[in-house]
Formats: sequence, structure tokens, C-alpha cells
Amino acid sequence: MTDVDEQVFTAAKLAEQVRGDLDTSLDLHRHAGVVADIDHMAALSFLEGVDNWSRSTLREAVEPTLNTAEATHAVMDGRREQLATIVGLTEAELTASQMRLLSKLSAELDNHGAPAFVSVGGNPETGKTNAAWLLVELRKQLVDDLLVLSNAAGSLTDIRVTSMHELTELLIEHRERPKAVLLDECSTHMDARTHSREVATQWTPVAKRMAKLGVDVQLNVVHSGKDYHPEGKRLTTLGVWKSEKKVAEFFSNWAADADRPSNAIFSGAVGELEPTSVEYDPDDTAPWSWNLEEGLFEADRDWAGYLQVLK
Repeated sequence: MTDVDEQVFTAAKLAEQVRGDLDTSLDLHRHAGVVADIDHMAALSFLEGVDNWSRSTLREAVEPTLNTAEATHAVMDGRREQLATIVGLTEAELTASQMRLLSKLSAELDNHGAPAFVSVGGNPETGKTNAAWLLVELRKQLVDDLLVLSNAAGSLTDIRVTSMHELTELLIEHRERPKAVLLDECSTHMDARTHSREVATQWTPVAKRMAKLGVDVQLNVVHSGKDYHPEGKRLTTLGVWKSEKKVAEFFSNWAADADRPSNAIFSGAVGELEPTSVEYDPDDTAPWSWNLEEGLFEADRDWAGYLQVLK
């Protein structure tokens, strides 16, 4: 939640308190936080002490008129905190906000029917793998019969893959089934300084065929753009940046020469991220071997032919 959101939330809580929805010993008049004019506020506060004022015809005429004027000015002037006080905010509406967040993330992962390429980077020990598994959990709930392939051992992993050859074979073998591929420790496995050729000649040709191979989402967990292969950054359709454990920022792309993703899809960082329900070992080495035959797709074969060669 941003600082502005917290101010709005606090102001809205004042409205709940005035209505008596909150358990508090502080007694406030109904116009608290709504009427800004000092003279009007003083007059209304004085009249609240007059017998039968709350049931009088004069109150029914005066207070709605003043409240309407204050609400109109608040809208015209963009005073979000005063508007929040006027309308109030409930915990259910906060939940709805989280639902909108999930809806937006789901739309980004849908990627207009094409495979989504997710790159999760950030500072050490900030829960990058946790964020990746959270996104896999989200897809698992929305995509029927999703097959999860990963080099990380986790309770949501259907098949553990530890080499590019094995991954390619499984993608072709299960090409009719929607799949999520999560590759952990890509700062090592897809480091442009040590594995530039392998990424270019093995992963990239497969990545460009993932739509035909039924891949729904490919997730790569990295550190920063300094060690992440440019091809992985170029293909990114959803970038996630973790600066601390319960906070994440979401972006729509990652420039090939940039250290971190860009073009934020939300107005600010998303806080209070929950731990994934996926059971996994954070100290797992998530091994990987680059052993796919180079030039595999240069031969004119159908998928059955490629699978036969791989097997």
C-alpha cells in the first residue's frame, strides 16, 4: 500500500468510527472530517448539543446541504482523504482491491493467448522464488490440467527437469497439455558471461516454439540484469522485482541492456505479499545442464520426428 493509499485508508476509517462501526471510546460528531469550513463546523457542533436537534426538520435541511457542498468541493479539488472520509471504506473493499490486483496479474499472464515470459529478479534473500511460485499457484487455479515442470523440487512440481534436453523432450511429449515452466537459479544457468552460447543455441530456439508446444507461462528466477542473458530480458512480458520479502513491483518489459525491468503496470509497489503455499527448499541448488543438440530444429521433421531423435 502506498503512502497516499494509507492516508486514504486512515481517512476512511474515520468515517467508520463516526458511524459507530469501530469499537472506540472517542465520541465524534457526524460531521467530523466532512465539513471543512470552521464556522459551519463550529455551528454544527454547537447544535449537536441542542435537544431534539438530531430529529429536527431544520437539521434534515441544513446538514445534507452542507455535506453535499463539501463533497462537491472535495471532488472538484481532488481531496482524496476527505472523499474517503465521506464515503468510508470497508475491509471487504480492501479485499476487492486485492481481487483487482489478481485480475490484472492474471491478464498479464494470459498475454493475449501467447505464452507469458516472466522474469523475477531483485535483491538477495527477498523471496524471488516465493514470488515465482505464487504466480504458478495463480495459473494453477485458472488453467485446467496445468502441467508444472521445474528444475526446483517443490510440492507443485509435477515433473522435475534438470537439463535442456529433458525439458525439450517433455515439452514435445506433452505438447497438447498446457504447461508452466519454472527455472530457478537462472543467474547462474542463464548468465550471459558464462552461458551465452548455450542460451542462444539451446534455450532460445525452444522458447520461440513454446506457443506451438503448449507452454502457458515460462518463469525464470534471476538476480539482476547484470547476469541475466539479454535474450531472457528481451522475451520478458512480465517482470517482477523484489526489493524486500513482502514487497514486489510488476513491469511489462525488460530491456536487453537494463539492470532491471521497466514500465510499471501498477501505480506503485505491491505490499504484504503472502508466502506461497508451495512447499520447497529455499536452499535447493536447482541444477541445470545445457545438453540439447545444437541445430535440432534446423532439420525438417514433424514433432514426432523431433521426439524420436530426442529419445
